Formats: sequence, C-alpha cells, structure tokens
Amino acid sequence: MLNLAHACVTEEINGPGRRFTLWVQGCPGTCPGCFNPGLRPFEPRRLVAPADLAAEAAAAGLLDGVSLSGGEPFAQATPLAAFLDALRAQPGAGLLTALAFTGYDHPALAAGPAPWQELLARLDLLVAGPYVAAEAAALPLRSSANQRLVALTPAGEALKRRAEARGPGGFQVLLDARGEVLLTGFPPPGVAEKLRGALLG
Repeated sequence: MLNLAHACVTEEINGPGRRFTLWVQGCPGTCPGCFNPGLRPFEPRRLVAPADLAAEAAAAGLLDGVSLSGGEPFAQATPLAAFLDALRAQPGAGLLTALAFTGYDHPALAAGPAPWQELLARLDLLVAGPYVAAEAAALPLRSSANQRLVALTPAGEALKRRAEARGPGGFQVLLDARGEVLLTGFPPPGVAEKLRGALLG
C-alpha cells in the first residue's frame, strides 16, 4: 500500500505539462527550512493500493506524465514502482513520463537497495539532492543550488530541456482529491506562512 499525503493534477509546476502529482507521507531527512515539514512523519494518512491509484490517475484525463514528491518517494519505492507499472499498463498511457523529487543524490540511489534501483529504472527524470537553505536559489524545478536535474532516459532529456526553457519559479494553490488545500511549487519566501494565516484566520 502507498501512504499518500496528497494526489492531484498539476500544470507545469511539478514538471512540464499536465501531470498527476503524488506527495507521499514520510521522509527520513531533516533538512532545515523544509518546504513540507508536515510530510516528514511516517504516520498513516491515505493508504491506497497502487492499482487503485493508477485507475484514479487514468480517470484524471489526458496527462503528460507523473511526478513523485513528498515526503521522500524512495522511502516507498516498491509501491511507487508498482503504481507506475499499473498506470503505464492502462490503455494509451504507455508514453507517460515519470519524474521524482528526492533528497538523495543519483549515485546514492544507483548504489542503493534493490527497491530504490527498481523505482529508478522506471523514472525519466530525477530532481536530486537535499534542500540546503544556505544554497537557496530559484532554479528550474529546484530550490537550492546543490540540487541537480538528472535525465535517466531520452524522454528525461526532453523533460529537462523543457523545464530549463520554462525557467524557475511558479506556484499553485490547489484542492486535492480529499478537499485539502495544497500549496505546491516554488513560492517566494513568506507565501506559505501568509496562506496558512489566511486559512486559519
């Protein structure tokens, strides 16, 4: 089972095109200034079978791809690999691209346990590396200068070029499938706090 915090369709913010974006619950990292600190605890949120989530993604309509975020996707590598397989088995979904945001660098994942390598083999583009507040920067799909875009396939190279051509920045305020408000993307400093204050006020 996948343990999800959120799942919804995003446009351009979490990768090029119209993407079914997942935020998994749970991350072993402790990056100061983490954008999603509420997704760190390994506590149950929404437990869903990979095949059921694939059907949900297919029902969302025409997609360019899938983006895996969190939390730490590689902490749930096995069910995420099963989700990608189930989604790509849907009629007309075989060409969907997949990217993941991770706090690990690519060499660590490539040398890691088998489940990490299995998920890595199903991805086209990796946004790799922990957030480092001292290196904060506005970059395409990244928020600190140490992070890297790693193309894993020819489709990933095309995604990387599209992301770099679009440039940095952008954010969206969305409602997920359960009606929860979600701020996603790369907002300027202070936006998240202002949004939380407005919602709670």
